[in-house]
Amino acid sequence: MRALLRRHDDGPPTLDLGERWLDVAGRRVVGGAEGPVELSGRECQLLHLFASHPRHVLTRDELRRRVFEDADSPGAVDTYVYYLRRKLGRGVVRTVRGLGYQMGSA
Repeated sequence: MRALLRRHDDGPPTLDLGERWLDVAGRRVVGGAEGPVELSGRECQLLHLFASHPRHVLTRDELRRRVFEDADSPGAVDTYVYYLRRKLGRGVVRTVRGLGYQMGSA
């Protein structure tokens, strides 16, 4: 049974980001004209969470609990959203005013 399960393992998990893909194991975004974009561990965790729940609006508190558990303030969330936008483009994460953030188009 284990041998059969290993045969169907297609390699490291990837998540669809529209025109690009998130390579979770490699902590990078691949595809598109820009080439691969390397991400830090936290950036990858944050983008993974957004890509896993693309239609869900995630509040700053929810993001802090799930990705930045050691952060004292929700400002860490804003900082890492800024980092993702700087690396992948402004549209990668949408701000939903008064609620939080949502996956945009990568």
